[in-house]
Amino acid sequence: MAVHATDGKLRLRDYQDEAVSETWEWLNYNAGAPVIEAPVGAGKSIIMAEIMRQACEDYPDTRILMVTNSSELVRQNHDKLLALWPSAPAGIYSAALGLKQINAQILFCTIQSVYKLAYKIGRVHLILVDEAHTIGRKEKSMWGRFLTDTRIVNADHRMIGLTGTPWRLDTGSLIDGDDRLFHGISYRIAMIDLIRRGFLCPVVSRPTGLRVDVTGVRKTAGDYNIGQLTQAVDDLTEQAVDDLIQRGRDRRTWMIFAPSVESAGHIQAAVQARGITCAIVTADTDSHERERILSAMRDGRIRSAVSVGTLTTGIDVPPVDMVVGLRPTMSSSLVIQMVGRGMRLSPDTGKTDCLLVDYAGWLQQHGPIDLIEPPRRKGEGVAPKKACPECETSLPIHVMDCPTCGYVFLPPEKEAEGLRASDLPALSTQIAPERVRVTDVRYKRHPGKDGKPDSLRVDYICGVSVFKKWVCIDHTGYARQKAVEWWAKARAPNLAGQPAPYTLDEGLQKTEQLRKPVEIEILKTGKHFEVRRQFYEDGSVSV
Repeated sequence: MAVHATDGKLRLRDYQDEAVSETWEWLNYNAGAPVIEAPVGAGKSIIMAEIMRQACEDYPDTRILMVTNSSELVRQNHDKLLALWPSAPAGIYSAALGLKQINAQILFCTIQSVYKLAYKIGRVHLILVDEAHTIGRKEKSMWGRFLTDTRIVNADHRMIGLTGTPWRLDTGSLIDGDDRLFHGISYRIAMIDLIRRGFLCPVVSRPTGLRVDVTGVRKTAGDYNIGQLTQAVDDLTEQAVDDLIQRGRDRRTWMIFAPSVESAGHIQAAVQARGITCAIVTADTDSHERERILSAMRDGRIRSAVSVGTLTTGIDVPPVDMVVGLRPTMSSSLVIQMVGRGMRLSPDTGKTDCLLVDYAGWLQQHGPIDLIEPPRRKGEGVAPKKACPECETSLPIHVMDCPTCGYVFLPPEKEAEGLRASDLPALSTQIAPERVRVTDVRYKRHPGKDGKPDSLRVDYICGVSVFKKWVCIDHTGYARQKAVEWWAKARAPNLAGQPAPYTLDEGLQKTEQLRKPVEIEILKTGKHFEVRRQFYEDGSVSV
């Protein structure tokens, strides 16, 4: 989550510090409410805690609410604030936790407990919403009532959302539409960046040969009907349990996701019948029993747990090194949350990666988890899709080269034999990059969005194709650091040691100092290509 210094105090990671500073900058230059997009394991609770600390440091009378739908998150976020700022004037209002400290200056609360209490809570300057994707847009809902009443009491308050998946199945992106509650992304840290920097465990997948058959399962409220889905899962349960036990024999802790309490009971019975400890956790499991189960999983007394409608957010069980999908879903954000349960680091247990056993077809339906994009809003129409005949990855209709297996689409003379869904890569890093020859390079200013600074856009001309890279000279923190490193590698060797440009204007005047690479390495990431590395004539390489 953060770094413990030698004095025992928490220290923010560089990207957490950037998230805080860039969010304040967004608020200073924009109306509305921003979203901080940070995946599981990024330390959203630390980011929130630092925002709270700085707000109260600058304006000591600042009243802050942290609102979410989970009592576990309330407790975790409260504890993280006290770890960062031991004297914080913080309290909790949550019926599930038995605490109603409504007058606290920094109040951590569940929406279920406070949605009728905006007038009683009174003056509020700042609201932080953890797991912001859980907020629907309907006015006649708990969130709708609370936010409407809060606006009446506090016309000038500001709100910040935090989530790893800034979209919803029903309404698409959180920042799109006339009825949106959030208005821009103030900071984004990508899941794949956290993996590359060693802050998250990579996810691997292996072929299973088994998949829940959802043919004929109807849709209810935008997702698979739970009753019919339960029957489809039950039809596969015995085979799947035999298979997952073989796959998990060298794995310490397993998290299994099921569609219903009924199917969870069948899965639990099948696992236990084969001599493996297995618990069930549902949305109705009381907090004490839930914590007992999770604690036993952490210390190794329970090897597996079946989750039904819970354990997708706010759950910290780092030893989980196998995630089993037996719960097909139309919700891409739910898939990311479920797989994310296995991505936390666990150095004490020797964990190096997390195995995804995908009987639910998540990867076939949604693609690699770090490339999932928000669904379209209702009424916008559905973008046409096609399936790759080699690996069954779902692709936009215009894509002619499959990013998963490299298949090139030709006129459909002959259908290639399909592979199983679980052959698909769980992460884009498992897709091989390619190198292309560069014929020319052009530089131009790229306007920033949502109040962000402009950047240097580098266009690599490769025959009839153009591949783009953005160099963030005018940014701060990690983005600026990467820009300086790129400039140092790209400029002519006789200019080594000279400082990188301090501004974008200066950089545009000095582009003649930059060398043209012989080749670049590119990687298909969703709809676009990412320029990964540049190769120069003298054999040097820049990133």
